[in-house]
Amino acid sequence: MSRQRVIVAVDRQVSLEARLGLPAQPKGAALILHPHPLYGGSMDNNVVDALAQAASEAGWASLCINFRGVGGSTGSHDNGVGEQDDVIAAAAWLTEKAPGPLALMGYSFGSLVGAKAAARVAGLAGGVWVSPPYALGDLPPWPAACGPLLAIAGEYDEYGDLPRLTSYIQAMGALGTLRVHRGGDHFWRNGLSALKQQTVDFLTSQGR
Repeated sequence: MSRQRVIVAVDRQVSLEARLGLPAQPKGAALILHPHPLYGGSMDNNVVDALAQAASEAGWASLCINFRGVGGSTGSHDNGVGEQDDVIAAAAWLTEKAPGPLALMGYSFGSLVGAKAAARVAGLAGGVWVSPPYALGDLPPWPAACGPLLAIAGEYDEYGDLPRLTSYIQAMGALGTLRVHRGGDHFWRNGLSALKQQTVDFLTSQGR
């Protein structure tokens, strides 16, 4: 499935550069959020690409965005605050293009921003957080109305906290699932194929 460059308006000041993958009959739609822009993060990232490939393999539409101030997106970096508005606007835009189940998928900084915005995303049916960066702060509680959450992390994540993530997922009960990549780090220098397959399985189960 080919992906096309699109522009998503957030407000009068901010528009987002994005990449849309849209199958003929999508089973759902995934909004994919990139790692920290002050450390080189953008939608042109190996984990972001793996998540987009997973969406495609599951028959889902995908929208990878550049947060405000990144690449061709206007505006400026807002320390994860204005970026939540980016998520809400992009999710609404994507839902119009591909009605059906909507999932938020974020890597590192993207997972933290997505988690903070989740309660305000209409129609959210699930989420996938890859390497949540506890070095930047705790994940807020996941709203039960937003469906199941899959967390994927490396065993030796330099910016994560596996014990805290484990407790977080366990507290969710049946809604939460944690997959730990043995020997993995924050940057996914290996293990992308397993990450992608776990995401495919998760989306396939949600699209039924």
